[in-house]
Formats: sequence, structure tokens, C-alpha cells
Amino acid sequence: MSHPLISRNADLQRLVDENYEAHIRHGHLLISGVPYVNEQRKICHGTLVTDLELSGTKTVPPKQHVVHFIGTPPCDRDGRILTTIQNSNQTRELVKGLTINCSFSNKPKEGYPDYFAKMTRYINIISHQAISLDERQTAQTGRRIASTDEVGVFEYMDTNTTRAEIGVLAEKLKNHRVGIVGLGGTGCYILDLLAKCPVAEIHLWDGDSFQSHNAFRAPGAAGLTELDAMPMKVDHFSGIYSRMHRHVIPHRECVTADNICQLGGLDFIFIAIDRGAARRLIVDFLCAQGKPFIDVGMFLEVRGESLAGTVRTTTITQAKHDHIAARLPFSDGEANDYRKNIQLADLNMFNAAMAVIRWKKHVGYYVDEEREHHAVYVMPWSELRNAEQLSA
Repeated sequence: MSHPLISRNADLQRLVDENYEAHIRHGHLLISGVPYVNEQRKICHGTLVTDLELSGTKTVPPKQHVVHFIGTPPCDRDGRILTTIQNSNQTRELVKGLTINCSFSNKPKEGYPDYFAKMTRYINIISHQAISLDERQTAQTGRRIASTDEVGVFEYMDTNTTRAEIGVLAEKLKNHRVGIVGLGGTGCYILDLLAKCPVAEIHLWDGDSFQSHNAFRAPGAAGLTELDAMPMKVDHFSGIYSRMHRHVIPHRECVTADNICQLGGLDFIFIAIDRGAARRLIVDFLCAQGKPFIDVGMFLEVRGESLAGTVRTTTITQAKHDHIAARLPFSDGEANDYRKNIQLADLNMFNAAMAVIRWKKHVGYYVDEEREHHAVYVMPWSELRNAEQLSA
């Protein structure tokens, strides 16, 4: 059965119709059965691999002219490596289950109009040498190789990851069940970033409705019709981000002693609330369960005719949790002007980015040399201060 991407795109379907062994695997286009000559002047068969440039399910002219190859470096009929197209002879894993051995570079002045043109050009260059030794050789074998129809967690293919060739890193984000407690200004931006990660599930907790003041500190732009309907925040945001991520799960309630056990089934939790008593309840439960989490917050005050303050990201893990009392606010002090609903989409977004970057460090996606468990951005000095580093 043809992969939907192939059947919906004339350039990919043409490869199949003209009897090339074209198939889709791990978000890449592969053509197997390509004859080539190795250094021992023997005819072998390899596989060409390229990422796909897509808009939804439609291919666009490839900007990347490089292709990868599974096999030994192709040679001419005398066993000399084809240096004219040689780009790299490094074996590496593009994504789990897809390892390439070398890469080629051959860019026409006008570029490639589609994937049929790109792949057949490389096929002709490589297979020409094999055909010169045995005219029966062809890449147009007519064999059909089943594509892997990987549904995954996204509604459409993540071509950003394949294009950047960081699929191996993306594996570190898979299978995580994460939660966001609170969908105020920072929480909804955390969701915006997590929805673009291949995590298994994203659970949302908030018991409030989505109103006009929320719209001014949230990603995107809400319309009057939505605001007039006053949907629950979790329904509003899950409706938006479910168009991209299949497993955004709304919980139409705040976290309380009656339902807090639901957090126990998650791998990581983001706490984005401003009520000290609720924070204490959640923190005590997560610590008892040994669950890692990040708590975010801001302290803002009016100074003259301007705002000043700090943006905080505090991380708690099993390896380090002795800083909770010193770093997390458990009172509902009235001095914090943030509680007055000042519209701060920029700082909310920045706080969310700090939190998600720290989580990605926690799972090994980003390098984490300081292993800080508390970071504060001091706005007047544009200074980021790290503290509570985990000892080596």
C-alpha cells in the first residue's frame, strides 16, 4: 500500500510509477536498489536517502541538494571513489533505525524543481558506472518496498527535525508524559513549546475560563466569537494545539487534594500558578512521589513610571530538592504587582522558554554543564543568574 505522502504528490508517485524502489521511512524519502561500483570493482546495491520539504502533505521544491547513502562510497568502473559528488564518508544515525554511511553533493545551477529530479540525478550519476560494467543493471527494478506509516504524536510530519538532522536528539523527548498545572500567561506558552515536541502526552489543568485579559498574554490571537463563548482555558488551548499534537489532554479543574493523584502518573510537571497554598499542596505531593518538576514565577513592581522585577525558573529533581524552602514562594503576598493582571506576554513567553529549555537539559537534549536548579532573570540589568547547581 502506498504511503499517503507518495500518492498525494506527483513527483513522489512518479518515482514509484517509473519502477524505482521509493518508500518513506522515519520521515525521509528512500530509494533502494541503486546499483553502484565499490573499490573492489564489484557491483553492489545501495539506498539513497533525503529529507523532505513539505507544506502539510504537499512536497515543495527541495532547498537541500545534499543526499545521503546507505552503502560503501560509490566508485567509477576502475574502483576510484567518485570524488566529484563526495560530501562526507561519515557513518551516522539520522534517526533511530536509520543510519547512513556517506553523503553526496551535486547542485545544478537552477536547483532541483522536485524530488523526482533530485533523486534520479543522483541515481544516474551513481548507477552509470555499474551499468558500464554490466548493462543489465538498473535502479528501476519494479520492486515495491512498504513505507512505514508512522502516525506518531503529530498530525503531520515534523520536517523541521529531519531537515536539521537531529532526529536522534528528538528521541530523547519521546515517551514522556508531561503536565502543565495552570494555563495563565506562562503556562499557555509552555504548552506552545511542548506541543512542538514529540512527547507522548501533554496534560493540562486549569479551572478558569478564557477571557479577554487572557487573550492579551497568550500565544496567537483570539477572536471575539471565542471570547464571547468564554470557553474553559483547557478547552480553548487543547483545541488549538490538538491540531498539531494528537495527545493534548484537558482537565477542566484546578489541582486539589481530591484529584492530585492524577499527577502521579506523569513523568514531569510544570507548575505555573500564583497561589501559594496550591503550590504547597502540589510540591509536597510531587516530592513524596519522587517526581521531577519545574516551578515558574515572576515578581514585578512599579518603579516610577516603569516596571522592574524578576523572572524565575526553579527545578526540583530527585538529585536536588534541598532548596525548596529557600526558592519557592508559598505565601500569597499582595506586594506583587503581577497579581494585578498586568499584561506581560513577553515576560510570560520568556519564562516559559526558560522552563522548557531547562526541561530539555534535564532529559539530555541540551548540554547541561552547570546543572542549575534555580535561574532568575533580573530585568533592570538584563542579567541571568544561575544558582543551586548540582555538585559534580
